Amino acid sequence: MLLTRRNLLIGVGAIAGVAALGGGLSLATNALEGKKEATVESISVPEDAVNALSDYSQADYTQHVKAAGSYKLAYGTLVWADNDTVAACLVPGESASPLNTVSLLYLSNGKTASALSAAQGADEGFEIVDVRCGENGLIWTESSAYESAWRVYTAKLSNGSVTSITQVDQGDGNWLIPSIAAVGETAFWQVCPNTSGESAAERSALKSARFGSGDVAVPYTSKKPFATRVTAADDGVVITPRAEAQGTYYQLTKISAKDNSTVDQMTLPSSMTPDLASYGRSGFSFGFSSIYNFGGGIANLGTYTPRSAASAYHYNDLQWFRFSRSPITAPCWSGEWFVVKSTTALCGVNFGSKSYFAIDTPSGCDTYGEHLVSTGTRSSFVGLSQITDDNDSGNNHALVRVFTPIKGSIDNAF
Repeated sequence: MLLTRRNLLIGVGAIAGVAALGGGLSLATNALEGKKEATVESISVPEDAVNALSDYSQADYTQHVKAAGSYKLAYGTLVWADNDTVAACLVPGESASPLNTVSLLYLSNGKTASALSAAQGADEGFEIVDVRCGENGLIWTESSAYESAWRVYTAKLSNGSVTSITQVDQGDGNWLIPSIAAVGETAFWQVCPNTSGESAAERSALKSARFGSGDVAVPYTSKKPFATRVTAADDGVVITPRAEAQGTYYQLTKISAKDNSTVDQMTLPSSMTPDLASYGRSGFSFGFSSIYNFGGGIANLGTYTPRSAASAYHYNDLQWFRFSRSPITAPCWSGEWFVVKSTTALCGVNFGSKSYFAIDTPSGCDTYGEHLVSTGTRSSFVGLSQITDDNDSGNNHALVRVFTPIKGSIDNAF
């Protein structure tokens, strides 16, 4: 149910055309004209440079993390916790319209605040379909299935109140609904052409704006659609543009939320397409749901990250870890643990001690188990489950659990 609804809401690629609105539009160098094609250097990972979960011993999770909060929300609510303070909640409506509302969940105490009771374009048939928040602002997308149109809005947040609502972009069915992220004072959204639309040959773009501002920047563009959604990462975002080169090379790229500059980049081998990408203490992480007959140590299905502290632009000659489950959600870091969603449970991996834990899933959760909804490097990490009561559907609910690593319980990660 959760994944089906998530795909329905944010994976539909039917709606979009790109027209920046507001006070201005500033372009990155490669947004003005595509960079000339050049030879790219991709990472090379030998098979003996990668270890996997089978090389690690399992530890009792209660010895390493403690429950810091457990909160019930309306069944079907989707949650994103991309900072340590407040999470964005997309809450299903109680009737056909509004389809969804937006609430804020404060992670330290479970208090909620209503942020948006309906879409800004509700009178025109628009519905809220996606949302992210930072401590200081909110970004969301609205779409109208009847008009094949979408809009992007941002707003400032202050003590749970939404102010300075600003429309920053809009599009039609020639462009996909943007993926979005919120970091610091900045909203990001990633716009890709519909490959079957009139704009199929156009470049894809990462756009940004300060919360509540109509001044839109284009920090980065890609010659083809990005491989993954834009993902929040502490002080920036991660994108996966197609390299300006012959062949198909995807470049994991970190963009600074402070000044829109590129601060780290890593190129995957030719024709290897990530399903997800993120950034934390070890630098980039990425996941493949496919198995390749090339690629050396990263040819197999799973989620990969270096087993050493991040060093910008340095990803060759490293030791790597593979979490050998099909990637579903982006991983994060919390304390000394690399946290990943397994088939049903949340797992933490410590490279220094070669150990891992798996947190027991809540009773009554669906077949997808508990989802990791935190990104970047967090002081705590957050899981989301959809809980059903076979005897009384009135007891169905979404369950948010917050976990905090116990300091000193394990060796340093590196």
